Amino acid sequence: MNNVWIEIQKYRSLYPEDFPEPANIGEINLSEKILNVRFSDQYKKFLSEFGAAGIGAYYIYGFKHLPLMGTKNWTVKDKTIFYKENQKWPDIEDWYIVSDDGRGNPIGIDPEGNVWLSDHDSGFEKVKLADNFEEFLHKLLTDTLYE
Repeated sequence: MNNVWIEIQKYRSLYPEDFPEPANIGEINLSEKILNVRFSDQYKKFLSEFGAAGIGAYYIYGFKHLPLMGTKNWTVKDKTIFYKENQKWPDIEDWYIVSDDGRGNPIGIDPEGNVWLSDHDSGFEKVKLADNFEEFLHKLLTDTLYE
């Protein structure tokens, strides 16, 4: 899994349109403050190197607009506020939302750095997808997220 950053670089070289500009430390710090969370070091590294991304069928939210998302400009801040405050999604109060499954279920990271899916079709069951953000990226890159 140490090579996940190299694999993302390779992926970006194949699909540069799926990666916006990197985030700066000011954007990262301000978003943590607004959302009252602390991003994992791995997620911060991702933001500062890639900004956001489209990997396979998944969007990884950051702070910049991804052209492949069309006119929607979802960011980690927008999606976290959407699910927590607008939708009042249960049992994700301490998460920040980094993606979704394309079926309306948020994928978030808890304070310990674990990556979870909250499935509304299963009574908001929480499904652990990865032990950390790096493992989550690896699973996206290898199409093994649900194995």
